[in-house]
Amino acid sequence: MAKENKPLLTEQLELLRDKTQDSQVWKSIFRPGSFLRKGYRDTSRDRALATMNNVLYHLHPVKVKRHGLKLTYTFCLGGLSFFLFTILTITGIYLMFFYRPSVDLQSAQVYKDMQDLSQAITFGQLVRNMHRWAAQLMVLTVFLHMARVFYHGAYKPPREFNWVVGVNLLQITLLLSFTGYLLPWDQLAIWAVGRRRSSVGMSYTS
Repeated sequence: MAKENKPLLTEQLELLRDKTQDSQVWKSIFRPGSFLRKGYRDTSRDRALATMNNVLYHLHPVKVKRHGLKLTYTFCLGGLSFFLFTILTITGIYLMFFYRPSVDLQSAQVYKDMQDLSQAITFGQLVRNMHRWAAQLMVLTVFLHMARVFYHGAYKPPREFNWVVGVNLLQITLLLSFTGYLLPWDQLAIWAVGRRRSSVGMSYTS
């Protein structure tokens, strides 16, 4: 009995695997040439496809079409977003050493730390302004990048998974921008919390 059920279970697992690999979601995640793609045979053609679909060749391709060299083709929005993210990471780590998160309105410790960054710490005001402007510009560049991808139809097959990742990254960027807006815990930040709470149906009392 157990021997009869084993081939049946194997057949069901193979059927499930074939359905999964034939799905559009699987094909959009694993591009041609991937060993996880159905029909991979480790031939010269499959190895060439794996090389051409590598992310490194996406960043530094061997051959580029003439229209792809125009600035208006991408406006370098992806590279600008990554550059701004790098600035945010470096400046954020620097600011982290002088910032103590607290929501105690009586002690106003957070606001005192922000005043020290602006007045007492070397290059504190400069680094803070770099962090703030990079955050605002990153929201703009990521949004414009997603708009360009949608306008050019780059979300269509086989790049649906890239589009889903991009939408999630846009949402994360907006969320981090909002939370970063609250970190100084000044009057603007308190108003922002109040408006956000009221927008989701929560009562707020100042």
